[in-house]
Amino acid sequence: MKQKMSILIRLFVLFALMMSAAAVFAQDEALTENSEIPFMGIRYWGVDEGLLVTGVIANTPAEAAELQAGDVVTAVEGEAIHVETVRDVVWKYEPGTTVTLSLERAGDALEQDLTLMARPEDLFSNEKYAMPLDLASIGLFVGECDGKLLVLGALAGSEVSTAGFQLYDHIVEVDGDAVHNIGEADVAVSDLTDGDALGFVVLRDGREMTIKVAAVDHRRRPPRRHPHPRPRAELSNTYVSDSIGLGYGDGFIEVQAISAAHDLYAAGIRRYDFITGVNGASIEEAKDLFADDDIELTVQRPSGTFEFDVPATVAPLLLYGLDGPVEQDRSQWLGLHEKQVTLGVRYLQLEPDNPYFEGSGVNHGAYVAEVIEGLPAEKAGIQVGDVIVAVAGEEVTMELDLRNRIYFHKPGDRVTLDVLRDGEMMRIEVTLRVAR
Repeated sequence: MKQKMSILIRLFVLFALMMSAAAVFAQDEALTENSEIPFMGIRYWGVDEGLLVTGVIANTPAEAAELQAGDVVTAVEGEAIHVETVRDVVWKYEPGTTVTLSLERAGDALEQDLTLMARPEDLFSNEKYAMPLDLASIGLFVGECDGKLLVLGALAGSEVSTAGFQLYDHIVEVDGDAVHNIGEADVAVSDLTDGDALGFVVLRDGREMTIKVAAVDHRRRPPRRHPHPRPRAELSNTYVSDSIGLGYGDGFIEVQAISAAHDLYAAGIRRYDFITGVNGASIEEAKDLFADDDIELTVQRPSGTFEFDVPATVAPLLLYGLDGPVEQDRSQWLGLHEKQVTLGVRYLQLEPDNPYFEGSGVNHGAYVAEVIEGLPAEKAGIQVGDVIVAVAGEEVTMELDLRNRIYFHKPGDRVTLDVLRDGEMMRIEVTLRVAR
């Protein structure tokens, strides 16, 4: 099991690096001596030789200098550059400075002048700066393990989620190019446009397979239609499970979907309700909702404003996303787990400073928002409101959450859960099984 957890940790860390690298453009967000951030306009992946250019952003210095995806930037003004030295090597130059880049391209060494610009404030919203495609933008999530590029998941509803990929498929070729790491795979799709045909060659159980899909960009999705207008235009976060869907905005929570089996439905909450207050205060002020058995929600509907008493066990659903945007993927990002073991809960990973932990001596864990009927958690006695602190002695944290702690166990494994319930710690043994 230790070996399996080691593999899991490497996969998880590399996946996190992949997601962050896709948004790195030769600088980070730290403060610099310059009032403006010098900007080349490349997306890159770290390699031994320097920075592998995985894409060139339109209307930037990199495009003007005719840099290409697949180039490796080895030095700036003769100074070697790597991922960890980007700030030291690039940020000392003012925007407008022309620097000479040392490049490797298709085995040849060359030099190219590039005039730095200030990073645009509207980089991500201005269509002028068109971003090249990468695997994550088309909805395919991958990681590296033991020198192999493995499929970790697919965005639910995307073309790749139904194309035939399976968990841990070994990707050996993308769009006709042999690939060995995430950077090379991103290079292979960077010259495609939205809707282009894209082919993958994968190894599965020793057999080579070809999977074809349309390269559809999922970074900018059209908004969903609603029969009732939103009180605000923007959502910063969402929570989705089999029984409820919530959208979090500026001063409100929208009930986008709700099952009759959910506690909030039983309390009177309905789809398209807008929750605007808790216990007589605004949503933003509702930071301590765990003290009482019930809490009072203020709800806006087209017919008026109403108050509903709901159980305090739904508090994490209300608090989720109020402190800022958090990518929500727990029920969305992976559609390839149908043969994996399950615990049978819907949960929220709590931040260390969550009010629920006050006085408990614990600062990490997964709050159980729902227990699914007929699955291992219900049979073992796990309850809504429990916080699962550890699995088989391994802490459940933001970095390695409950799903990842369960992930590599096998059907039939008996594992011990450390559970915080009503301020007290207890241990519950559960037998895992495959979800059906």
